[in-house]
Amino acid sequence: MSNPSVKCSAGSISGLQQDEVNFFYGIPYAEPLTKISQWHAPKKLKQAIIFEAVKKGFTAPQTVYKKSFFHDPSLPEESIDCLTLNIASKDLNAKMPVMIWIHGGAYITGSSNSALYNLDSIPRHDVVLVTINYRLGPFGFLKLDEVTDNKILSTGNEGLMDQKMAIEWVKENIEAFGGDPDNISLFGESAGAWSVALQSAANPSGNLFAKAICQSGGMDAYVKKDRANKWGELFLKTCSDEGLHLKHLQHVDHAGITKIAKKMKHTMIAEGKWLAPEIGFSPVADGEFLPLDPLSKFQDSKIKLLIGTTADEYRLWSELEPYFLNLTKEQLHQRLKKLFNQQSISKIKDQYLDKSIGEHSYKNILSNIMTDWTFGMHVLELLELNPTHTFGYQFNVKSPLLEGRFGAYHSSELPYLFGSWSKFPDLCSDEAKNISDFLQVSWTNFAKTGSPSSDQLSWPPYSEENSVAQIDSQVELKPYNNVSKIKLLNDSKITY
Repeated sequence: MSNPSVKCSAGSISGLQQDEVNFFYGIPYAEPLTKISQWHAPKKLKQAIIFEAVKKGFTAPQTVYKKSFFHDPSLPEESIDCLTLNIASKDLNAKMPVMIWIHGGAYITGSSNSALYNLDSIPRHDVVLVTINYRLGPFGFLKLDEVTDNKILSTGNEGLMDQKMAIEWVKENIEAFGGDPDNISLFGESAGAWSVALQSAANPSGNLFAKAICQSGGMDAYVKKDRANKWGELFLKTCSDEGLHLKHLQHVDHAGITKIAKKMKHTMIAEGKWLAPEIGFSPVADGEFLPLDPLSKFQDSKIKLLIGTTADEYRLWSELEPYFLNLTKEQLHQRLKKLFNQQSISKIKDQYLDKSIGEHSYKNILSNIMTDWTFGMHVLELLELNPTHTFGYQFNVKSPLLEGRFGAYHSSELPYLFGSWSKFPDLCSDEAKNISDFLQVSWTNFAKTGSPSSDQLSWPPYSEENSVAQIDSQVELKPYNNVSKIKLLNDSKITY
């Protein structure tokens, strides 16, 4: 069978066909970025393209402070010319719902080209799957316009602008790939979920997309202008310390810039206070691209939302960071003092300390608190904000990794969702196929109809009884875990 080819407003694009699915890789959705334009807002393609979409595009420059066993060595070469997307569709003549994936990675790392995001599986559920790349770290989320007197024009929202341009490209062209431009859903995990939430705040009418899925993220990971400017000033100081001055910045390639960025730790502007996560490179609520109060825009949004967490989000860090491993009772207390008001700490300890400390180390206690504080609190916030339009879940499948110590850690649902579990057997349950089938059916049903209900589970919107889908080897509708604990943390937090 001949390779697929489509004509759309973007141009003529040819791809590959394998096992009855059509794949199109590395399609540019904006003008190529260069050293001169790497700080600028993306621009639409000036003219139609003739493009062989047969290999994945470049990976966005990564700002990785240290490697982990989650590092993907298979990613394509890094380049600032990274504004591309991938499409998978089993029927180019259909009119199927469209799902656009926004990858995570704390706004500093990650790629849609990761082997984790298998393009072959989800499209078999009669949807068109799109995965996008966008600028990261200093190129996507660094505000320099005000601190450089507009010598460098970056607003801190270029990464979000990239995402929006990709969504607009999809809406304009996806019909040629068998997709319905009037039925588009965004979904993403971690920074991808934050991005989905913020794109929803910038699109409350639902004109660009009508449905959103946020996996382990809410409407919280952004900063205001003053904090963004502090981070910009710190970046310029770090450049100066390395002998790189402002007049040279627009002539340095991405490798030189990311080398500087890697010297900046997320906590450098925390003024001695311990915040987690302390995100340096992050979107900016500027009142222009992003509303000053994104959360308020979502309250009356027409967008339907599916949102949830994994049960043990913070184990991804607490099982790897040396500080956590031998955490003492006194160290736990000192950490809590940096996060919560003094009068509430004893209540928090009462809620989270188990009857037998021998069964649960202080490391796990702090990890449970951080799971609820960093993720659960913001997910619950969105569940309660617009419950008639919102569906909730909790992913409870424990990973066999390191004899189960990681539990259901942050991002552990991804191999199941993308059907890549067979590539990562050490990370996944023996019942991986059944769990994968449930996630894919629920997520694609939501994209099709606005409801994740299936033959396996009648799944209503979030209710006053806090009903969410508890996902494990068995799936059932039960109250959201830890609501009272999460609300205690929220009421007790110190505001900086």
